[in-house]
Amino acid sequence: MKHQIIEVPVVSEAIRRLGAPTSALTRIGDTLYTCGMPPIDLTTGEIVKGDITAQTRACLEALSFTLNHAGSSLDDVFKSLVFLTDNALAADMNKVYREFFTTGFPARSCVAVKPWALFDIEIECIATVAEG
Repeated sequence: MKHQIIEVPVVSEAIRRLGAPTSALTRIGDTLYTCGMPPIDLTTGEIVKGDITAQTRACLEALSFTLNHAGSSLDDVFKSLVFLTDNALAADMNKVYREFFTTGFPARSCVAVKPWALFDIEIECIATVAEG
């Protein structure tokens, strides 16, 4: 089955400004795969500065926007992967994460990575969408 790359205005442009050679979203059949979503401000397209709660909120808002663009939502996410620059940030990240996944939690992995220069978190997910 061939994949379909879905360009998402604002999000795709912001990711490319970071120098990442990726698309925000790819669809194969009824499954959507997002890229690792940095904390993007959907109004300005800039990286959100601030603490982990502000950055987590921005990541999840950008993921929600991206999934909605393809006819899906956070309610349709069945797997997520969170990358943190420090495991000590997990508790505060989880507080915000719980606000966005209100119909049940998807399976999730959370790993610490070497710090990025501009942000402390990146989240990717896999979700379903109706065919058509």
